[in-house]
Amino acid sequence: MKPIHIRDYDLLVIGECFIEFRCDGDICLNDSYNKDIGGADIVTAATAARLGSGVSFVSSVARDPFHSMIRERLLSQGINIDHVITSQGYNGIYFASTRYPDQREYLVHRPGNAAEHITPSMIYDDLIENSKIVYASSELQSVSKAARHAIFKAFHFAHSNDIMVAYDPNLRLQRWSLDDAKECLWGVLPLIDVIFPSSPDETKALFGYERPLDVIGFLWDRGVSIVVVKTGPDGCFVGYDGKVEEIHQEKVDESIQDYTLIG
Repeated sequence: MKPIHIRDYDLLVIGECFIEFRCDGDICLNDSYNKDIGGADIVTAATAARLGSGVSFVSSVARDPFHSMIRERLLSQGINIDHVITSQGYNGIYFASTRYPDQREYLVHRPGNAAEHITPSMIYDDLIENSKIVYASSELQSVSKAARHAIFKAFHFAHSNDIMVAYDPNLRLQRWSLDDAKECLWGVLPLIDVIFPSSPDETKALFGYERPLDVIGFLWDRGVSIVVVKTGPDGCFVGYDGKVEEIHQEKVDESIQDYTLIG
């Protein structure tokens, strides 16, 4: 095992790539869109890289017309793509609007099937050992059983070797059932050091609690060391080392183009 100070990457993200078409008005009525890469896992990786962290990405990109663009945009963000494979099929597409300040509007037009090629064979010991933090979300878990097994394999090895594990439940009920989402969450929960649930709807559905303080206490009791409860435009509550701090944020833009991250 490499000492932490000589590992090449601060963050290893295992996730899915999307193409985002973004506008400021009504998705169905708007005439023009800004195009970029997107998805929760991509935003996490890009934000960390823009903040100066060394980031490596494990994913699959389909050889469709967006293939070169996705790879070029990942590289332009400073993300290592040595472990991004090329597959058959097509990449996911979604439309997003920011016309409502307090609520994001999404329309997933084509989920894509490239991420179905992410399998446990892509996860190996040296890859995990060379990272300080391993991150994934339920966005990838919802794709296939193979993807779920890949995340579990990465988390289990990291947890067994004292490498920090971070997870975002990122509940998307249009992609799978609540029962499946809960099963996958509880399957990895004992391995997680840091979790990023969103309040109130997601935390109510997954844990039965809406108040951030209740969610933090619930997850502390189940062994999660750091709980970050996102509260949308209000910011977040961070529970760590027996203390809870509320962090407010200024209004930011959540697209990759603006290199920012919003819960």
